[in-house]
Amino acid sequence: MLLVDVDAISKLAHWNILPLIPELTGRSWDEIGTVSSLIHRAKCAVTKPDRKIFHTPAAAEIAVEVISQMRADLGEPSSQILDALSTSSQIDAGEAVLLATTADKPNGVFLTGDKRALRALATHELAPIFAGKIMLIEQVICLCLGSKGIDWVRENVCPYRNIDTAISVMLGSRCDASIASVQDGVESYLREIEGLHDPSLLVKL
Repeated sequence: MLLVDVDAISKLAHWNILPLIPELTGRSWDEIGTVSSLIHRAKCAVTKPDRKIFHTPAAAEIAVEVISQMRADLGEPSSQILDALSTSSQIDAGEAVLLATTADKPNGVFLTGDKRALRALATHELAPIFAGKIMLIEQVICLCLGSKGIDWVRENVCPYRNIDTAISVMLGSRCDASIASVQDGVESYLREIEGLHDPSLLVKL
């Protein structure tokens, strides 16, 4: 099961990558899910973007279409894990629910774009149970580079690259970084994140 947080859905929707998640990760829509409340916020943003999660109607429309296809049954998360995660101010309520659900699933993976939540999780007492269960949007970008190429990534990501600082840096100030440079940037960033906890929280792709 692949559980996608609000931050990842927002960023990947703006970059037109969200609909490609099954293709890139090898997971069907039956295995992908998110917080149930997000689709209502996305529908509202189609006519009135909130400028926080959805900056454009187009991104909101993509999110609505994609979330409507998600069929994963999240069930009830572990209340014990949920309560423990809720003590961190950097992990919001939706992320806590998805993380607690991820922990309950043997094949659960949590896809996030929230750097603060990730760093908080790495130092949390429950971090060991998430070893190999976290996927970053940077990993998705790397998969996208391999599947679609650098020109496609530039065309789709560059207009809204500034919604994620790390991705913006990797693509270059003029968004003209070569594919090798972007891949090196992603790999360098992933090594940094892997170093936050031993064993690494990141899923191997």
